[in-house]
Amino acid sequence: MNPNDKAAQIAIRLGNQGEAERKPKLESNPLLAAIRRAGTSHIYADSADADEIGDLVTRNADSIWSEVDGSTANQPLVRKVIERYIAAGDLVAWTRDLRQADASLSDDDLVVLMYAILCARTATDVIRRFAVGRAWAASLQLHMSLGSDGEAAKRVGRLLRRMVPSGVVKVPFTPHTPHCFLVARDLEREGIPVNFTSTFSARQALAAALLSDVTLTNIFMGRINQGMDAKLLGEHVDLAAQRALLDARRDSGAKTLLIVASVREWQTFIHVAGCDVFTSPCKAVAELMSQKEFAPSDIRSQLQASYEDRLGIAPAVLEKLDQKSIARLYDVEPELVRFMTDLRNSKEYQALNDGDRLAKMFDQAGFGDLFYAPTASEWQTIRKSKLPDLDGELTKRLPLDTLYTLLADADFEKYQEEMDRMMRTGMGL
Repeated sequence: MNPNDKAAQIAIRLGNQGEAERKPKLESNPLLAAIRRAGTSHIYADSADADEIGDLVTRNADSIWSEVDGSTANQPLVRKVIERYIAAGDLVAWTRDLRQADASLSDDDLVVLMYAILCARTATDVIRRFAVGRAWAASLQLHMSLGSDGEAAKRVGRLLRRMVPSGVVKVPFTPHTPHCFLVARDLEREGIPVNFTSTFSARQALAAALLSDVTLTNIFMGRINQGMDAKLLGEHVDLAAQRALLDARRDSGAKTLLIVASVREWQTFIHVAGCDVFTSPCKAVAELMSQKEFAPSDIRSQLQASYEDRLGIAPAVLEKLDQKSIARLYDVEPELVRFMTDLRNSKEYQALNDGDRLAKMFDQAGFGDLFYAPTASEWQTIRKSKLPDLDGELTKRLPLDTLYTLLADADFEKYQEEMDRMMRTGMGL
């Protein structure tokens, strides 16, 4: 997909439309401020719903909490609100305008553009309600079909950034299409900040920093705990990833910040206080602000903490998975760090535009299991659940982080397919 300038301008105009601007005054919440003092730079609301975010960040009719300074959304979160935006807009007219501007656009191209427009509108509404006069990072995920076309992914990433000038483009890690690292790298080179998502381990976070120098990357810690029936495993992975990124900033000049993502309970803020960024469902942030167990003075940086001796992994899980395979979520081999650092600094990588070549380089260095391309039948198995099947063949053969990422991407694809059907109906296709 390569929309011409006229079609791109129409898409940008539509994406920029939204509700009227408001400018509430900022107030500080003592507990959120304590999290920030512990070393956390940003607290994001994990939602595409401006009304839901309003219930969280609104102090009263005229003021909002200053510590919440961004929002993130993925396909499941956009799915919660997309019907509202489809009902409010004339998608048939938008489709007609785009097609008149560029007759070469296929139906599939138009659906990808329409998804970008609707995602931009959700972010625009949030920004105009809560962020006038201050910085607000709004993460917007690419349409999942773009994982197979790096050039199209970059074109849509550029459009999203033009639609939402404070937008951060979410590029999912796709182990089956290794050029995702090159897409993220190239967008960052153009000055477009990237949130590298669908990541579950310290080594994946470090790869995002060293290979693509992205602005943000994630650990989906709640899914880690849920899949392993654990208490503090996800938190331990977050702290290991954070320390690895701090080393990368010091030793390699990487700029990547870590997002603690997939937060399920307010205690996570306490357990990993000091990590760069939190993105949390509004419910968990509200519970943190209302709890009485911890006072602001009790909240301190946990960056040097270790939960390895109390991960709380269920015995039934440990019967299926050995400790070494679980530890690969938080351990990063020094040899891998050296390989990625040397690769980052090489002329070959700086000019590389072939994802398959990148995967081959990892394989030759002994780290090829960062990537994996499932067969058609394996994709059918992967699409059954977003959590690992502990008795499944893939769980026995793949590293947990690679498997978790494939499961996450498949889950996002299912939501994407559902929204595509809705948009096609609204567009008259």
